[in-house]
Amino acid sequence: MRHPLPLAAFAAAALLAGCGGDDKKAASEPAAASATDTIRIANFLYEPDPVTVKAGQKIAIANSDDAPHTLTEEGRSPSFDSNTIKGKQNGSVTFSKPGTYKYFCSFHPTMKGTVTVTQ
Repeated sequence: MRHPLPLAAFAAAALLAGCGGDDKKAASEPAAASATDTIRIANFLYEPDPVTVKAGQKIAIANSDDAPHTLTEEGRSPSFDSNTIKGKQNGSVTFSKPGTYKYFCSFHPTMKGTVTVTQ
């Protein structure tokens, strides 16, 4: 009489061998930068910072502070500006061209952030 245990062990080993993935492929793939859809202003800080967004994407801006704020590109002729977002209000801005940009609050120039705009 044959003992069923060796057959069961062989079947279990074969089943487990087929379950493994290609770990080298998964480990070598770069992690995609996740784009945000909201920039929050709280305690006179932009969150998250730095931030990554997609070109042409409209981004919500949630001002949790009581004070008004803006999200304005640094430079002489800004390519984006949220205009005034009153305290406890929401606004938005659209980043149109890929690149990395610095921005600030026109009311509180020490508030600064960086955005990377991807394709």
